[in-house]
Amino acid sequence: MGPSNVLCVLHRVRLLSPVWTVRLGRSVDCKVALDGGRPAQCAAQQRRRYSMESALNQHMGELTARESRVLARLYEGLVTGQRACLAESITLVETQHPRKRQLAQALLQRVLDHRRQQEELSGGKPLAFRVGLSGPPGAGKSSFIEVFGKMLTGSGHKVSVLAVDPSSCTTGGSLMGDKTRMTELSRDMQAYIRPSPTSGTLGGVTRTTNEAIVLCEGAGYDIVLVETVGVGQSEFAVADMVDMFVLLIPPAGGDELQGIKRGIIEMADLVVITKADGDLLVPARKIQAEYTSALKLLRKKSKTWNPKVTRMSSLTG
Repeated sequence: MGPSNVLCVLHRVRLLSPVWTVRLGRSVDCKVALDGGRPAQCAAQQRRRYSMESALNQHMGELTARESRVLARLYEGLVTGQRACLAESITLVETQHPRKRQLAQALLQRVLDHRRQQEELSGGKPLAFRVGLSGPPGAGKSSFIEVFGKMLTGSGHKVSVLAVDPSSCTTGGSLMGDKTRMTELSRDMQAYIRPSPTSGTLGGVTRTTNEAIVLCEGAGYDIVLVETVGVGQSEFAVADMVDMFVLLIPPAGGDELQGIKRGIIEMADLVVITKADGDLLVPARKIQAEYTSALKLLRKKSKTWNPKVTRMSSLTG
């Protein structure tokens, strides 16, 4: 199964998104509510601590005239799809400066209000579809996004990629290397790629990943791909931020026992065995069969969707 078949799965899940988003706590009312209100049906309670924590807990002070002009410029550029303003806005929400964080809150509030209006005009339908991509280091996440992203833009979608890179525990620095594997997609004007460091945040994402998703949606990107750092069995924070959680596993990803273990496996909506080509094709088929059998033993998360296990190659399809 190649990336084209994964695209078909994505479209099938997207058709179920009104039910899907409620299951993941992503309804219009509870998705990123700044007032802290949360309907009873939202299942992702404290696990959503990554979602808008700065906007939930701080009071917005008075803006100066200069800050108001900056805010107006960023907002107008963002909602009209200007990539430079999107990049500057994401940098703003990632900052640690107290005053700039207040400015970021004001920008997020405006973007949320704009998006809420757009969703009301579309009958409550979400403006974008979020896909989380996770897996161990070296699973081929960036190579998969390169091929998959080009297929999405070729189908008329606007795609944003939020790639999370690990930070050094000694120096605090980070080598933003994910984008180097997306040479074609990075030149596509219908795609936007933003690498960000974890800065010590656990769970596979950054402290402001959800805010960055909101900004990308406000800029008109209808598909948001979130690539986590290489993760282990218990790091699945991104699953609470997206509509569809895809787990990528290399052919040497363990046996059936690894699939039965609770953790990231039971959070996955789609399991993709990567690098299924050449000498690795036979091991990939074996791992696919083992994980397919293992998933049958896990409790189902939804009545409308059963997790799938497939294999693909970013080289041969």
